[in-house]
Amino acid sequence: MTDSTDRKRVLVMICAAAVVVLLAGSLAARFVTSARISGSGPVPPAASVPEPAVLSVGDLEVPAWGSLKTSRNWPVTFRTDLDLLAPLGDGPANSGEYFVAFAKDVGSRADEAAEAMAERHEVSDLGAVLRPDHPLLLEAEPWCDQSTMRFYPDLLELDGYDTRIPNLLYMLTLAKSWVARGEAASDPALALADFRRAVRLGRLLRQEDVTIIADLVGLACIRLGAEAIYRSARDQEDVELALLASVVLGEVAPQRLLTSERITAGNLSAFGRRDNDGTIAFEMPDSRLDRLMALVTSGPDRRFGGEALIGLNIVRHLGTPAQKNRVEEFLNELTASPDPFLAHGARWALEAPLNDELIGDAFRS
Repeated sequence: MTDSTDRKRVLVMICAAAVVVLLAGSLAARFVTSARISGSGPVPPAASVPEPAVLSVGDLEVPAWGSLKTSRNWPVTFRTDLDLLAPLGDGPANSGEYFVAFAKDVGSRADEAAEAMAERHEVSDLGAVLRPDHPLLLEAEPWCDQSTMRFYPDLLELDGYDTRIPNLLYMLTLAKSWVARGEAASDPALALADFRRAVRLGRLLRQEDVTIIADLVGLACIRLGAEAIYRSARDQEDVELALLASVVLGEVAPQRLLTSERITAGNLSAFGRRDNDGTIAFEMPDSRLDRLMALVTSGPDRRFGGEALIGLNIVRHLGTPAQKNRVEEFLNELTASPDPFLAHGARWALEAPLNDELIGDAFRS
């Protein structure tokens, strides 16, 4: 009896140990899975977000974007102080160090971003968003409390027409998801915090002023947050905040239109064509060349200068002999620019061969 009892006790202990090992393995697997989903990116330094600046309704003005005489030379950015609506945080880190990890193809966490995007669900008016408690949505929050966002040239390569960009669709999804979460919240204060976070992400995206597409996505994030703030303020009968948000929203469409106008100024499609035999005919007036150069040197926004440099690369190859000489001299001088982005762009425009991919879309058959 004793031997039988001992054997039973040993068997029970073995089974118990097996259960413990099994549970431990399950816990470890969950931990590993959680770590893979939430990522192991850099942890941002502590940061805080100040309260919005005090709004004096009497000082609030509606910018005269509709007056071409007034606005033609304005930078394409908000005239209204966005610190009144959603001030930036004071974190000292570069939030680009976090978001660059999700860049398509080259980002160390690109697969995580793709998985998250595949898990989105549809919300009316906003489209596809992440669930409110998605680990990546939570993880990104403190990175939107930092004061700066920079990608070039330390995090992403500058390469003219082939310049890499961060995963802008993913970042736009984060903004939409915060807005969706805020609109579902029962606490107006928590909702407002989410709306302002979307605006801050947009403001961070527009800081660097290198690529037009990043600026437009940043503008879209600000619009999403401002629209939600307006609706919330209206529902809470906060007339001053609703008025401020409406003025900010009124600046969105003019910025889009002026962006389109300045892109058109650098567009060369009207001056060239590709014939059936593959040869390219190009004839551009000197006045358009003057405009291209002005976009680079005297335009208020650097990103349009970058686009103009791509056009100057085409003129360097296809322009008249006099135009080619002007472009060569201009670009050589620009390589000494104190602005590293313009200097880099000038070197690229001087060295890059004629790009079939670029001119294929630019010139009609």
